[in-house]
Amino acid sequence: MTALDQAAPTAGALLQQLIDLTPEPGPEVAPEHLLVAFEGIVARRAEVLARIVPPLCLTDADRVLVGELERRQGAWQQALACALRAVGDQRHGNTQLRAYGRSP
Repeated sequence: MTALDQAAPTAGALLQQLIDLTPEPGPEVAPEHLLVAFEGIVARRAEVLARIVPPLCLTDADRVLVGELERRQGAWQQALACALRAVGDQRHGNTQLRAYGRSP
């Protein structure tokens, strides 16, 4: 079977695959584990995105899928922002400890 024999995936099928590859971020996950998980998601999603054959036609049902994908992406962005703040707070605390350690 050649590439021409295979039908291009529909927008709905691609969106569902992207949703399936984008689980909710776990609660209270260590920043380093969160980053590793997100990097894996991004890599797997890139494989799906590489199969897009323009133009894609979105149906009303597909728009619901787009909304769900946006919601999950937003949850990841929020979790990553929280992890960034936690790492910043930790680094700030470490800097203060080092400064106090040098005090006479």
